[in-house]
Amino acid sequence: MADTAAARRYAQAAFSIARDRGEVAAWRSDVSDMATVLAESELAPMFADPAIPADQKFRVLERVLEVSPLVMNLAKLLIQKGRSQDARAVADAFNRLADDYEGIAHAEVTTAVPLTEEQLASIRARLGQQLGKQVVATSRVDPGIIGGAIVRVGDRLIDGSVRTRLKLLRRELEGAR
Repeated sequence: MADTAAARRYAQAAFSIARDRGEVAAWRSDVSDMATVLAESELAPMFADPAIPADQKFRVLERVLEVSPLVMNLAKLLIQKGRSQDARAVADAFNRLADDYEGIAHAEVTTAVPLTEEQLASIRARLGQQLGKQVVATSRVDPGIIGGAIVRVGDRLIDGSVRTRLKLLRRELEGAR
């Protein structure tokens, strides 16, 4: 399990460097590649093994990972601190910071039936106007909501589902007794 507070600290430091150098897009790619090698490849157990000397891990890393020198330093730091398994959490936190910096918001739209691409595009446009950001939306189907939609953007939730409306109506009717 990744230590998300530590991952956020590493990501914030990396993001500050990337932003100051005007290289946010390039760092996105490099940090993702780093995470894949350190935490998800067949080499991940070796990078996480405390019995293997760091300099041996560094030599392997330099052969398999092609990233900028500063991202390579980040990868080596994660290995040195015994946090190579947290690399994906660092990459995810970095991407959230980069999205915020670039004005990108991610939305998940849940509906009872599948949305057409045109409907999803319309929702993206409306959310983009409300948030003042470019919205990347994904759709999910949950027949249990009966109808309407539930939209989650970050930690904000807009619940316009029929299921929720029926629950609220039930509470009102029970309260009127």
